[in-house]
Amino acid sequence: MNELRTLSAAEIARAVRAGELSAVDVVEAHLAGMAEAEQLRAIITPSPDEALKQAKAGPSGPLAGVPLLAKDVFDTAGIRTTYGSSIYADHVPTETAASLRRLLDAGAVLIAKTNLHEFAWGTTSQNPHFGYVESPVYPGRVAGGSSGGNSAALAVGVGTISLGTDTAGSVRIPPACCNTVGHRPSPGKIPLHGCLPLSPTFDVPGPMTRTVADCALLYSVLTGEPNPQPRLEGLTVGVLPRAPRMSPHEPGIDSGADNGHGIAQACTRLESLGARLVEVELPEPVTDLVPIFLAEAAESHRQTFPSRREDYGPDTQLKFEAAGKVPPGDVAAARHALPEWRERAAENPAVDLVVTPTLGGPVPELTVWEPDVRIQMITYTRAFSFLGWPATAIGNLQLAGRDDQLVLGAALAWEQAFGPPGAMES
Repeated sequence: MNELRTLSAAEIARAVRAGELSAVDVVEAHLAGMAEAEQLRAIITPSPDEALKQAKAGPSGPLAGVPLLAKDVFDTAGIRTTYGSSIYADHVPTETAASLRRLLDAGAVLIAKTNLHEFAWGTTSQNPHFGYVESPVYPGRVAGGSSGGNSAALAVGVGTISLGTDTAGSVRIPPACCNTVGHRPSPGKIPLHGCLPLSPTFDVPGPMTRTVADCALLYSVLTGEPNPQPRLEGLTVGVLPRAPRMSPHEPGIDSGADNGHGIAQACTRLESLGARLVEVELPEPVTDLVPIFLAEAAESHRQTFPSRREDYGPDTQLKFEAAGKVPPGDVAAARHALPEWRERAAENPAVDLVVTPTLGGPVPELTVWEPDVRIQMITYTRAFSFLGWPATAIGNLQLAGRDDQLVLGAALAWEQAFGPPGAMES
């Protein structure tokens, strides 16, 4: 791999600002590797001409010259934006999404729009229109979803930074399948304007990178907050004996002694960095909260579903059909229960962080039927989405809490001690 594709965002930006490195050389190196990402079906629309134009313009700022990928749910002025659907195969917006604009204004260079699960509703990024995104780390297996194209491309050194979206785990599941990093921020920290909605109550944009350090830098640029500082010493970290439940009627998934997820080893390492580990359980909502998500998804697609049902892929057809049948009383009950549940969880459990696996099972094969694995894929990510807690996935390790700076700071301390994703097994 060209060494310019292995540099971090901070290294590229510093060298470009200092005149030690050409933004054009960096962008050309990433564009030269585009075929590797395309073989994984990670890319929908490359933008080489636009990227080179940006690079030649002399980018400046905290992300000067850094190659950027954008999940194809973010509008891009003059560049095709498909939302992962054949319905919008020729859609070219006139405005760029607000969050993406922040990265471009900071000097980042957009090199491609990435593949995803159709309309961002799915955990595998098996897209019937643009291809099934494959993990380069686990050949023959999915890259995770719905922001799978981002992680797959990043994992082969195409793009240094990327922007995804997360409703129930979509910036965290792909990192577990591709050994990358993703951070779901607190709601409202990053603007959603110009981003395709799925469930606005739970949708957030989020940074996806190869390292926590780059993820923290991207978070800072997107929010205007200071770069998080590494810290684990003195923090209390909760360990869950079972996966969180979103309904009293769901069966609990036992975390077991380890379940092959490396969490026992992770806990030992967290303790070695000065954290105090305690076993905890998250409060459970008094009723099923999923009707909120389903009702909002149905509303978001009212203009095209069911009128254009046949243009949707097989698994999304089933999902949107179910979404349109949710009883209004269930939605009202869920909307009443959500703030009460969040209030109970604001101080209980009394910990700074919670550590879990990112996935509830192994990375599925590329031919899997997504509805069969959906619950196992989101079992550890969905609860924090619904709670509105920020959470960072470092490969198949997830750290969640109530404060972005604290969560990212803990993730930085982990990376400084043990390295980026993939180092957990070393």
